[in-house]
Amino acid sequence: MSRLEERYRFVLRLLPAAYRQEWEDDMVAAFLDSMDTGDSETTAYVTDYGRPSLSEVASIVSLAVRLRLGGADAPPRSYAWGQAVRLATLMAMLTHAVMITTSIAVTLWLSGKIAWLPAPASEWTITPPSSIWHTAWNLAGYAWLPAYIALVLGHRRVAQAVALLAVVPPAITTAVQQAGDVPLSVSSWAMLLIDVVLLLAMAAFHHGAPPVPRRPWLLALPVGVLLVPVPLFTIQATTPALRLLDWPGLSCAAVTAAMVIHLTVRVSRRPRNLPWSLALTLLAVTTLAQRTATLPDYSDQAQHTTLATIASVQAIAVLAVGVPLAVLAIRALRRLPPIPATQRPTTPTE
Repeated sequence: MSRLEERYRFVLRLLPAAYRQEWEDDMVAAFLDSMDTGDSETTAYVTDYGRPSLSEVASIVSLAVRLRLGGADAPPRSYAWGQAVRLATLMAMLTHAVMITTSIAVTLWLSGKIAWLPAPASEWTITPPSSIWHTAWNLAGYAWLPAYIALVLGHRRVAQAVALLAVVPPAITTAVQQAGDVPLSVSSWAMLLIDVVLLLAMAAFHHGAPPVPRRPWLLALPVGVLLVPVPLFTIQATTPALRLLDWPGLSCAAVTAAMVIHLTVRVSRRPRNLPWSLALTLLAVTTLAQRTATLPDYSDQAQHTTLATIASVQAIAVLAVGVPLAVLAIRALRRLPPIPATQRPTTPTE
């Protein structure tokens, strides 16, 4: 086996095992034929030192996503994982969109643009940015709102491009600040990493995936604003003790509440919904990782003992509810048939 073939077979390991068993040799043969230049010396050199092109690797990655995160016509296990990733992505995007919509409303209120609301207290006033550039840079995070709407409407590539605008500026700002006098913070990098994963997870909305039900997910945006951020902002503005809850803590509370509701629905003998169970499990793992990664940032704060205790309780709550849900989801997933090796290899278009 040549070095080039070894490298190509290594990339093919991204595909499901059953699919590789059926089609790997044919794919390798077709790839090696495409690398034959007709000149023996050049071909020998490519065989020893060549590598699969970026376009070839991207094609295999896209095919792996389509096979492992299947659409409506995919095998049950592949479809369950695909729906789980899509639901988890939609819920995470919805959270961003809800908080950003609320942030826009709060900014307008603090700026005195909403005259029918009471004037904010003096400690809640905001300082305007020093330039138009800083204004545009700070508004980059608001791109999650149109990205969510584009994803729900079925424009995945547009959603990814717009979401990229929300990821890059905070990453640059954080890198510049922590390269200077600002102490190293794990929280900011952990949240940026989650946003990058969210950006990549949109690949699950490929052309073979079922369309997103537009009406419920669009309606969830105003409902979410009314049910979560508005009451939370009001309570935190009047109850100083609740200001100790940071974003990872609020995420733990929201995910825990969602898992409790989902488990209650299962216990009440309603129809099981495996994709929702898997989606909430994925969100629980992500939230728990974020909560754990942000704990070191409390060491330099005055209330570090209180904050660490609260964070530990939040993590325990996620584990207490998430582990039973994960066990139920894994058991249900194992009862589904695995991915069959019946689909011919194709070059993905998305």
